[in-house]
Amino acid sequence: MLQPVGPRPPYVYWVRRIVLLAIVTVVLVLAAHACSGGGSRARDASLRQRADQQPAAGTSALPTPSASSAAARTPACRARDLALSVSTDSSSYRPGVEPRFTAVVRNNGPTCRFPTALASRTWRILSGSYQVWSTADCPRSPAGRRVALKAGAQVSYVLTWDRFGSVPGCAAAGPRAQPGTYRLYVTIAGASAPAAVFVLAR
Repeated sequence: MLQPVGPRPPYVYWVRRIVLLAIVTVVLVLAAHACSGGGSRARDASLRQRADQQPAAGTSALPTPSASSAAARTPACRARDLALSVSTDSSSYRPGVEPRFTAVVRNNGPTCRFPTALASRTWRILSGSYQVWSTADCPRSPAGRRVALKAGAQVSYVLTWDRFGSVPGCAAAGPRAQPGTYRLYVTIAGASAPAAVFVLAR
């Protein structure tokens, strides 16, 4: 069985065996990788990126104070002047459907400097008193460019939840959320809104 038998030179059959063995090895390695957590690492990367939302509309860049004395006089936005509303794209989600959340901040005061840093906003999902998921679990940069939010203007944020919980540090994804009723809380630049309630159906 070790000695190739056939009309062609022996090296031809040895080359064929080596190529076949290499193909089988590659297939086994790929299968082992898929089963051992390749999907988890992708999910973890998604977890870290979920907080990386930027203003969708309603703001304009502010020049640096050295370039404009008017910019230096623009006050920071006050939480009491910001009206925040939170909504979900559905009240109930079938298994496998990822909830999509929207938060809208409206400036009811004068033109002000609005923060865009990740650390200026937090999204949390609770089930009863248990916190299932929060963007605050992930490392969050306090850095961000300054934008001018005019009187009456608004800023919209959209975030999609992959239905996995979070753990401090976001080194790994938490357990998958179970069917039940959940509440979404959002805080942006010190402003907060009543919870948006949704259901993960069976």
